[in-house]
Amino acid sequence: MLIQKFKEQTKKLSGDFFNEILCFRTSRPTTALVDNIKVDCYGSLSPLKHVASVSIKLPNVIIIEPWDEGLTASIKKALETSSLGLTPSQEGKQIKLFLPPLSKERKDELVKLIGAKKEEYRVGLREMRDKLVGEIKEEFDKKEISEDEKFRLKEEIEKIVEQTNKILDNQEKQKTDEILNS
Repeated sequence: MLIQKFKEQTKKLSGDFFNEILCFRTSRPTTALVDNIKVDCYGSLSPLKHVASVSIKLPNVIIIEPWDEGLTASIKKALETSSLGLTPSQEGKQIKLFLPPLSKERKDELVKLIGAKKEEYRVGLREMRDKLVGEIKEEFDKKEISEDEKFRLKEEIEKIVEQTNKILDNQEKQKTDEILNS
């Protein structure tokens, strides 16, 4: 029961990491860059993908078309204040983001940011592991599980942590390669 719950938590953690690094930009445009930018929509914050259609015009343009023209200014402001570092231009109802090619320095900076993000997720994984090991120790102290069972569970937890770390490493490598080779 504890192990299954831990597996689900680690799967969610690696999925969250993957979704977060999707937003890191490469030279190729993708809607994932702007989908989750929060827009002030009638007094509450909503992801951009909930208030506008987002499309790509190759080679380097993201086109955003609000479903309600009244949100155009809010969307433009959200894009300007986002971490993308891009200036949106408005043409009628549409807002366009032009993605310039990434400089070598910016690529290196993005790679470092992805590494830092991965480390944050690893810290979260270690905290989850430590909490679970504490629960197992409590069960052992209460004589609910045997010593053999305690060691078996700890080994299983370590295997799951190793697998999750490999997944995080692979996701980081994939995104890093995508950035450096774009």
